[in-house]
Amino acid sequence: MKSRAAAFLLFAILLSGVALAQEPAVISGQVTSAADGSPLPGATVTVPALGLTTTTDEDGRYTLTVPPGSGPAVEIQATFPDLSPSTVEVALSPGSATQDFSLGVGFYESITVGSRAVGAEAEKSVPVDVFEIQDIQTAGASETNQILEALTPSFNFPRPTITDGTDTVRPATLRGLGSDQVLVLVNGKRRHTSALVHVNGSIGRGSTGVDLNAIPASAIQEIEILRDGAAAQYGSDAIAGVINVVLKSSSPLTVNLKGGSTTHGDGALVDTSVSNGWSLGRGSLFATVEYRDREDTNRAGPDPRPQGSVNPVEQPNHHWGDAETQDIMGFFNGQTPIGTSGSTSFYTFGGISRREGSAGGFFRRANENRNLPSIYPDGFLPLIEPEVTDYSAAFGLRGARGEWFWDLSTEYGLNEFQFNVSNSLNVSMGPTSQTSFDAGALGFDQWVTNLDLSRGFEAGLAGPLNVAFGLELRREGYEITAGEPASYIDGGFPDQFGAKAPAGAQVFPGFRPSNEVDTHRDNYAVYVDVEGDVLEALRVGIAGRFEDYEDFGSTSDYKLTVRLQPIEALVLRGAVSTGFRAPSLGQSFFSTVSTNFLAVGGVLVPFEVGTFPVGSPVARALGARDLEPEQSEHFSVGLVWNPTSSFEAGVDFYRVDIEDRIVLSGNFTGSQVAALLAPFNVTGARFFTNAIDTRTEGYDLTAGWGTRLGSDSTLKLSAGYNATENEVVRVAPTPPQLTGLQEVLFDAIERRRVECGQPENSLRMSADWKRGGLFTSVRESRYGEYCLVDRQVVDQDFEAEWLTDLEIGYEFPRFTWAVGAQNLFDTFPDRNLEPNSNLGIFTYPSHSPFGMNGRFVYSRVSFKF
Repeated sequence: MKSRAAAFLLFAILLSGVALAQEPAVISGQVTSAADGSPLPGATVTVPALGLTTTTDEDGRYTLTVPPGSGPAVEIQATFPDLSPSTVEVALSPGSATQDFSLGVGFYESITVGSRAVGAEAEKSVPVDVFEIQDIQTAGASETNQILEALTPSFNFPRPTITDGTDTVRPATLRGLGSDQVLVLVNGKRRHTSALVHVNGSIGRGSTGVDLNAIPASAIQEIEILRDGAAAQYGSDAIAGVINVVLKSSSPLTVNLKGGSTTHGDGALVDTSVSNGWSLGRGSLFATVEYRDREDTNRAGPDPRPQGSVNPVEQPNHHWGDAETQDIMGFFNGQTPIGTSGSTSFYTFGGISRREGSAGGFFRRANENRNLPSIYPDGFLPLIEPEVTDYSAAFGLRGARGEWFWDLSTEYGLNEFQFNVSNSLNVSMGPTSQTSFDAGALGFDQWVTNLDLSRGFEAGLAGPLNVAFGLELRREGYEITAGEPASYIDGGFPDQFGAKAPAGAQVFPGFRPSNEVDTHRDNYAVYVDVEGDVLEALRVGIAGRFEDYEDFGSTSDYKLTVRLQPIEALVLRGAVSTGFRAPSLGQSFFSTVSTNFLAVGGVLVPFEVGTFPVGSPVARALGARDLEPEQSEHFSVGLVWNPTSSFEAGVDFYRVDIEDRIVLSGNFTGSQVAALLAPFNVTGARFFTNAIDTRTEGYDLTAGWGTRLGSDSTLKLSAGYNATENEVVRVAPTPPQLTGLQEVLFDAIERRRVECGQPENSLRMSADWKRGGLFTSVRESRYGEYCLVDRQVVDQDFEAEWLTDLEIGYEFPRFTWAVGAQNLFDTFPDRNLEPNSNLGIFTYPSHSPFGMNGRFVYSRVSFKF
C-alpha cells in the first residue's frame, strides 16, 4: 500500500501546480444581527457553487476572492447558529465589491447534498437534515456517531459487546438498513471505509462501514443527512442515503475540555481538543487535535457456575458493556487562491487518528479445557486490544472557465486494524505459553480521483437548466496480515484433562498464513445530472450513472426528482431511483477461524468455525458462488409546509426494495458438513452470500420553529419522527450440497436481525433557549420496540423507552461553561429473559439502541483566545 500512497502524493503535487491567469473579484462586507445590529463573529460566508468558504472576524467582517470566469454574478450565503441565513446575488467585475448581511431568527436548512444545481432552493426535491455547530456541541455526546444518534431519529448506533473488534469500531445504520448501505462524504468527497468486517452477533453483522468516530467532533462545521437513495448521483453504497460531514474552515484559537462519568461508578470520560484557524495570504487553514479517553462500563451479572478455582473469583467475572478506548485525532481543512491572479482555488483536507481499545471475551473458568491452571489458577478473562489507525488526505483545484464550473480532486484514505490479544494463552503450547499475542491485522485503502463540471443553460424554461457531469476513478485495496505463529499454531500439548487442546490464542486465534491476502480492484464511473425549473412552480431533475468494476462488471442507475410548489408556503416532492452496492473487498476476501458460542440448553457452548472467501475451495465445496452487487429501487414522496420564515414542517414516505442483499451465512456444522469438509481439515464453515431480498417501508416527520423572546432571548424547537418496517421477502435456496440446511444459510436469528433488531420507530424532540449568555438545551428521545437477535434461546421483544438529555451553561465573551446529563432519569432497556441471559450474566441486550450505561453526567468548558 506504500507505493499507492507515494503515487497519490506525486499526483497531488502535480495537481497543486496548475493555475490559470485571469483577474479575480474580491468581495468583502460585514455580517450583523437584525435584532440590534451587533456584529456576528464566526458567521460562515460561502459561495456554494464554487465551494468557497470563510468566516467572519471579531467585528463580523469577511473577505472572499472569487476566481475570474465565474460568470456575471454569484450567489453568496451567510449563516450563523440559530439565525436564518441570507442569500444574495452579487454582480462580479474585476476589482472589489461590498456585500453586507443582516440575519434574523428562524428555522432553516442549508444544504449542499442532494442537488448539484447552482443556487438551488434550500428545500430540495429530497429530504435532507442539517445539524450545525450548536447542535453538535449541546448534544451531550463526544463521539460523532453518538452525536448523530442524539440528533436524528433515522440514525441507529447500538453498543455491541463481546463481539471481538466490533466492540472498538461499532457499526451505525440509517433507516434500518445496513451499515454499509449509507455513503459517507467529507466535504462532499467519498470517505473510505473501515478495514474491519463485522462477523459476530451485532447489528451490521456481515458489513464493513465507515468509522465516523475517527472524525473528531471538534473538526465539524455541520453534518448533512440525505434521507434518500442517491447511488445515481454519488455511486455505490448510497442505498439508504448519504451523510456529508462539512469541516470547519476557520476558528479562533479554541481549547475545549470535557469530563464526566456514569452515576454507576464507571465509564469515566476525558475529552479535550485544541483548534485554530490561520489566514495564509488570501487563503485559510483550520486544524484541530482531539484526545478522548473513555473508560469501560460493565453491567454483567455474577457467574453462578462452579468456578473450579483455587481462590474465590471476583464477580462479575465477565465484561458486558462499553469497551475501553483511547483516541487521538487530528484534522485539517484549508484553501487558497493560487497563481498571481488567484484565478484557481486550491483546497486540501484530511486527518489522522489512532485508537487503542480493550474489550473482553467470555470468561474462561479454571476447570475448562480452554484454561491451564498452572498459568491462571482462578481462570481468566481474555482481552482483545486493537490498535486502529486511520489516515486520509484530499487535494483539489476548483474554479471557473467561461461559464463552466469545474472541480478536480484526488483523495487517499487508509484504515488499518491491528488485533492484539492479552491476558490470554494458547492451551496447545502448554505451561510455557505466552499470555499476549500479535494476532494479525486488516488493512483497507482507497484512492479516488474526481472531475466534476457544471454550468447553467438558458433553455427557454422558467429558469436556468443546470447541467452537471463528471468522472470518478477509484482504486481499493484490502489486506490481511498473519499474526505471530504462537497466536494460531497447534503446539501439540493436551489440555488439562489429557484431551486434544484448542489451538491458537484464546478469544481470538490469530490470522494464519493461509488467511493472508493482498488484493485490489479498480473501477470507474461517469455521471450526468440535469436539473431545472421546467415551470415557475415545477422543478425536475434527472441523473444517470454508469459504473464499471474490475471484479464483477458494470451497472447503470438513474434518479428522477420532482419538486412542485403550488403556493409559496407548500412544497410537494417525490423521487424514484435505482441503486446498487458493490460487494466490499472484505466480504469477498475475509477469512479467519474464530471461537463462536452456541446456546445449548440455556448455556453457551464454544466451538471453532471458519469464515471462508466465496472463491476458496472450502466455500466452493459448500456451494458458494461469486458475490453480485446488491440492486435497489427507491421510491419517496413528501411535502414541506413553510408558512413563515420561523416555522417549517415536513413528511416523507419511502420504500426501498433491495435484491441480492449480501449477508453472512450461519455456521454450517454437523456430520453432513463435516463429510464435505473432511478433505480440508475443517469441521465448520460460513461464507458471504447474496441470500435475501428485502423491502423497507416507512415515513419521516420533521418540524422546527424558531422565535425571538424579547430583545435578547431566542427559542428554537425541533422534532423528528421515523417509522421503519423491514421485511425479508425472499430467501435464496441453499446450494444442492447443503440440502436440508436451509435454516443455516439464513436462519431465524438473522431474519430477526433484519426485520426487528432495530427500533421500529424513533422520536427526537429538542428545545434550545438562550438569553444573553445563558443557554439551555433539552432533548427528549423515544426509542421504539425491537427484538432480541443476540445469542437467542427464546424469542423476546423489548419495550420502547424514553430518555431525557439536559445541558445548561453560560457563554462569556471568551469562555463557555456548561453542565449536563445524558439519560437524566437513568433509564435502562428491559432485561434479557433468563434463558437469553447466559445464566444471568448478560443482563441487558447488547444491541440496545441507547446502550445500557444509565445516566451520564458531565461538565464542559471552552476557551477562545
